[in-house]
Amino acid sequence: MDDTHVLAVIGDPIHHSLSPFMHNLAYAELGMKNRYYVPLHVRAERLTAAIEHMRALGIEGFNATIPHKENLVPLMHELDPMARTMGAVNTVVIHADGRLSGYNTDGYGFVQALRQVHAEPLTGRILVLGAGGAARGVVAGLLQEGATAIRIMNRTPERAVTLAARFQPFFPEQTVIPMPWSDTLPACDLLINTTSLGMDSQAGAVPDLRQLPETALVYDIVYSPPMTPLLQTARLRGLQVENGLGMLIHQGARAFQIWTGQPMPVAAVEKGLRAQRGIGSLSTY
Repeated sequence: MDDTHVLAVIGDPIHHSLSPFMHNLAYAELGMKNRYYVPLHVRAERLTAAIEHMRALGIEGFNATIPHKENLVPLMHELDPMARTMGAVNTVVIHADGRLSGYNTDGYGFVQALRQVHAEPLTGRILVLGAGGAARGVVAGLLQEGATAIRIMNRTPERAVTLAARFQPFFPEQTVIPMPWSDTLPACDLLINTTSLGMDSQAGAVPDLRQLPETALVYDIVYSPPMTPLLQTARLRGLQVENGLGMLIHQGARAFQIWTGQPMPVAAVEKGLRAQRGIGSLSTY
């Protein structure tokens, strides 16, 4: 009897994904020699066909990245509460009978990574830059963790309004406030960037951080490069900074456990990813 287990990550593009390296490293660390994780380039118009092919091939599940997370929702037979709240799926289990169970591990991954560097209750001033798919995961994770008030700033104000309205029915006692973009950021205790801010000439200049208190934490979900322009600017002001490598690992760890029933060896995976990408600790910068 063939006991080979194949999982995948789908996206368009997909060549940049570190998920295959991460999951295959975890399998190797745990001696799971019969498990394999592969990247699959799937265009948006081929999503349904791709799922049928995965079912036929016996693939047991997959992760999804851009542009598939929202489009997967109506294709699922069951949704976990976080995926339903976010309206997006990034992890799928393909059951033996063909049923699809959808999960979203982005919010979990962000919160787990955040808690490694920020153990305080989330009752302070929180500002999220961006209102796209990544912001959905961050905001959902913060609200589920008990954040009392979150401000969302986006260059297209309507998107911030839409995102704030998305979560109101699920978290009626908490506040999500859309704000117009400003090149001078208001005072906040936790600043989270979910945009490509400062990464290229089209992304715009890094905003003025002078109103942030000395105790503020600046978190950029980008992990390559490890020290983004935003984090460089924050570091020069003496602020605590963190990049998105931890979020990548912890969202993957949750998917790993959903599929295998075992915890991912997170420390070994982080060590391997840092070595493979040449990413040192931010304390070395």
